[in-house]
Amino acid sequence: MPAECAELKVQSGNGGSDALLAGYEELNTAFEAANPGVTVDFQVKSFNELVDTLPLQLSGDEVPDVTQVNQGYGSLGQLVTAGLVAPLDDVANANDWAGRQGEALIALNGRFSPDGKDMGAGDLFGVSATGAWVGLFMNMEKAQEIGVTEPPQTLEEMEAMLAKAKEAGITPLMFGATDGGEQIWLMANLLMGLTSPQTVTDVINGVNEQLPVESLKAAEIMKKWAEAGYLTDGWSALDSTEVLGLFSEGEGLFALNGSWNVFQSDKPESFRLVPFPLAAATEIGAIASGDLPWSVPTNAKCPELAKEYINFITSPEASEIWIKAGQVPATISGNEQALVEASGLTGVSADAILSWVNIMTNGTPIGFPDWATPTWYDTIAQSSTALMAGEITPQEFVEALQADYGAFTAERKAS
Repeated sequence: MPAECAELKVQSGNGGSDALLAGYEELNTAFEAANPGVTVDFQVKSFNELVDTLPLQLSGDEVPDVTQVNQGYGSLGQLVTAGLVAPLDDVANANDWAGRQGEALIALNGRFSPDGKDMGAGDLFGVSATGAWVGLFMNMEKAQEIGVTEPPQTLEEMEAMLAKAKEAGITPLMFGATDGGEQIWLMANLLMGLTSPQTVTDVINGVNEQLPVESLKAAEIMKKWAEAGYLTDGWSALDSTEVLGLFSEGEGLFALNGSWNVFQSDKPESFRLVPFPLAAATEIGAIASGDLPWSVPTNAKCPELAKEYINFITSPEASEIWIKAGQVPATISGNEQALVEASGLTGVSADAILSWVNIMTNGTPIGFPDWATPTWYDTIAQSSTALMAGEITPQEFVEALQADYGAFTAERKAS
């Protein structure tokens, strides 16, 4: 091992996800034990800070050896096009990563054509250590107060619960908009609930240059929920981490958030994490992919050790550590139920892991909708906030999204 590789510089974008970071801390200790003389220098950024700074950071000489990236055309696609991240196919093939996670998930999270035009095909530039899916955190004590004992199975059932909660003086949906994610998740889940998971997958993949006609109905529902007072007071000035913290303390019926943000509670049986209701109650699907993939920058000083690190944190052995930490391993072993029980997990942690397995093995996982264009994250987030604040109409909202989406999709197809 070169002397300069005694310290492995690792950069995470999971800032704010304390339980997830605790899992990485344990894995870093285990990696150091397995590699005597190596110290892991683990640096943490917020998601937005990571994504906003990566292109400039990786263009320089002082780069991390391993870094998380964001999937999609706007992040990983641009890094690949600029030649800022290196292929991982050699280590992936040698250690059967596709066998660990399934080729579909591997491709979704990390494959790109060298020109950055085709997501999900080409060389492998990143792989996720943990699974990430978006669902409804549900306070079952609040639900019982309004006569509800089970999660909603349809969009109509959910709307009825929101109305009952409002009438009972309970915040129906804990919601924070400053970081943009919740608006994007809500839009996609409503569109999926009005159509199907495949429809949203087709949008992400740019199958058609026009957004589905049901996008307008989804926008109308978003506006209606905001106007009806179903969202947290002051939602436009709060972020998703803040409102989930309030939810974990007992405020609100639902919170829309991700499996990477499971929380501890003195009464874990009082909280659930369930899929957002779909159009068909019998269908299984969710926004579900790997968490931020791990990549090796082209200018990394210790690329081989970096690949060893990524292989280590995505191994079957690492899956046991992830589950003990209450987190969702991307690698599915088939022993998740037994490991959950052996680890004493209940509530949202157990739901996060077991629902991930169900979605990946029996359902339809879809990517995060903002992957569809390099700028769609900001376009959806800003337009959604304006829509729900009453500043633009549902039609204007759809037009703003279509202008961004249609132009990029047409250009990508033409090239």
